[in-house]
Amino acid sequence: MSANELETLPISRAEFVRQEIFKNVAFESLAGYLLGCKTLVATPGTMLINPDHPMRRLIVLLDGLLEVRVESQGGNYTDFIRPGHCAGEMSIFENVKPSAKVYAKETSKILIIDGDTALAMLNASHDLCLNFLQILSHRLRNNNRVVCEEEYHIRCIEENAKVDSLTGLHNRRWLEEMYTRELSRSNAGNLHLSAFMLDIDHFKNINDTYGHLVGDQVLIAVAKAILQCLRPTDMPVRYGGEEFTIFLPGTSIENAKIVGERLRATVEAMKIPLPDKNDCISVTISVGFTERQPGDSVETIIKRADDALYNAKENGRNRVCVNLGDGTMFLF
Repeated sequence: MSANELETLPISRAEFVRQEIFKNVAFESLAGYLLGCKTLVATPGTMLINPDHPMRRLIVLLDGLLEVRVESQGGNYTDFIRPGHCAGEMSIFENVKPSAKVYAKETSKILIIDGDTALAMLNASHDLCLNFLQILSHRLRNNNRVVCEEEYHIRCIEENAKVDSLTGLHNRRWLEEMYTRELSRSNAGNLHLSAFMLDIDHFKNINDTYGHLVGDQVLIAVAKAILQCLRPTDMPVRYGGEEFTIFLPGTSIENAKIVGERLRATVEAMKIPLPDKNDCISVTISVGFTERQPGDSVETIIKRADDALYNAKENGRNRVCVNLGDGTMFLF
């Protein structure tokens, strides 16, 4: 190729060797293909690739910054293309319309290569093929990282949606899923399972007398006491307001009685400090519990435990009551 012909090329040798996409590629091996290409200076906001009006071409960014926008029902994703890299290659390789919109983020100089020429250049240079593979591999790793981060954030959001923000215990949304699973497991294996309902006695009076800030401190303290009395495998939930429920897998009614009394006594012994005052208050709880029966649902077993809780409150509070499931209840 003569010097005059080289002068008609859209980019110089110096620009060529600076581009990541042309790393280790001999300038002379592609110079002939570049003769039919052109460069363009795009102002910020210029759309260079539009899936609605696709053009089968490769865009190599020589200078500036490009923005990639992917819009889908799952949300929007934005990425950037920096000098030496390219856009539009997948539509060339797969012969499909682009999946993303590409804009000039700032004033950008680009090299435009039509699809057929781009394929011919790849056939002519193994090093160019290797560069494409490296760029695509990098994008794939980056996309995998983004997907993993998004999945992690989604899991965090889902977990946070199942946790009571005040006490740190799980909430009723978590209960619906996990209690159903645990009860199904216990029913299938005919395993022991006990259920508790707990209620803070005279909680409305605490709020009315000391205010809701103290009421919140009481709820937090009771939740901590519940956790102290349970095994890691037990399943405490803030059921709502001042009520808590607990599933105790593998726990017979005899052992549940011991746990119930431990819960009651632990809460009764607490001294909860009042904010900004050199004083403490004490609270008590009423406890109702029952054991799984064949064919139980989450609703039926909690209803029996709740009936026992009501009986404990009706008989003086700060009591533990068991519901045997046949209409028989015992107070402790």
